[in-house]
Amino acid sequence: MVELLLIDGPLHRAELARRIRTSRTTITNITNELLERNVVLNLKPEQKATRGGHELVAINPLAGFSLGIDFTLEQVAISASDLSGNTVSETIFAVDAQSTAESRVVAAASALETLLDEAGIDGTKIVGVGVGVPGQIDRRTDMVGVSLPGQPWSKLDVRSILAHHLPYQIFVENNSRLEGFAEKRWGAGQHSANVLYLSFSSGVGMALFAEDQLFRGSIGAAGEIGHMSTDINGATCPCGNRGCLVLRTGTAHVLSLLSPVLGENADWAHVLEETTRSNPSCLAVLDEVGAVAGRFLAGIANLLDPELMIIGGELAQAGEPFMAPLIAAVKTHTLPLTSSHVAVVQAALPPGAATGARGGAALAIMEMAKTSTIDTLGYL
Repeated sequence: MVELLLIDGPLHRAELARRIRTSRTTITNITNELLERNVVLNLKPEQKATRGGHELVAINPLAGFSLGIDFTLEQVAISASDLSGNTVSETIFAVDAQSTAESRVVAAASALETLLDEAGIDGTKIVGVGVGVPGQIDRRTDMVGVSLPGQPWSKLDVRSILAHHLPYQIFVENNSRLEGFAEKRWGAGQHSANVLYLSFSSGVGMALFAEDQLFRGSIGAAGEIGHMSTDINGATCPCGNRGCLVLRTGTAHVLSLLSPVLGENADWAHVLEETTRSNPSCLAVLDEVGAVAGRFLAGIANLLDPELMIIGGELAQAGEPFMAPLIAAVKTHTLPLTSSHVAVVQAALPPGAATGARGGAALAIMEMAKTSTIDTLGYL
């Protein structure tokens, strides 16, 4: 019952009985016990729109808290949320791109302690922490696979490193998938069951939701769309493959094409600024890159048949100059039946570590609900 309320939100007792396949009397007895433990609340009709004016049973948001931490190459973001998924406190800070995984975790643990103190959150009420790192993650061992040389997390057991500094239940995930999870929970994907979230930034990542469930693959390594080849005779990628999608649609590629116009020191903020000014070079490059991305995603759409494709990341921030050619290419190159129903939209949430951390906190609640920790709510 608690798992249902955590995942689906407030429900009528009759609906709980139907979903759990038990009697209303049993649900009432369980509800009374959970009310005594302050795990659930009764929502009066004036607090929540209800059918027929009957009250709903809902999780008590303050029965516990979850944490999310997202590690990118140059930032660490931390988010704390209550059990309803409302963000209670958050912080973000920069790290040296050359710093080790251990030093990043130490810095995160210190910042987390400060955040909890300032927010007045009792550490004993933390139900879990969802942690995002770049790269493929072997869920059997929590080892991060090597996709690019020099990544601080490569070949490391992430959970073991984190466990030395964080006294909480830890759930490790690829950080692009955490961004996708946040977008599914609060953004453009919250009303769709079969969703593809694509992030086009320095890397190209993907999160796939099938019937509302995050798909990770057989060992957790799914989603590395950025290292699928668009041209086997193309440029060599640091991953060892040739013609990878990221080489033709990542921010580094866009910046390299625009460097003769914007200068060698131009950053992504400069590109966005010039795009808003309708700089012809920026518009032409984004049009070309958007079309490449769209043609590739058409094949993915034909393969997976999503109802919704959400385009996020730094390239999506360019808006119409990138999105329009991408959407046009998806519609043109998908098969007629797929093209007739798939929607392609821009992400509603900003890209980056802050959104990933929010996704991590939400994921921790979902994952915690599958463990024995759910039985301790109200006793913490």
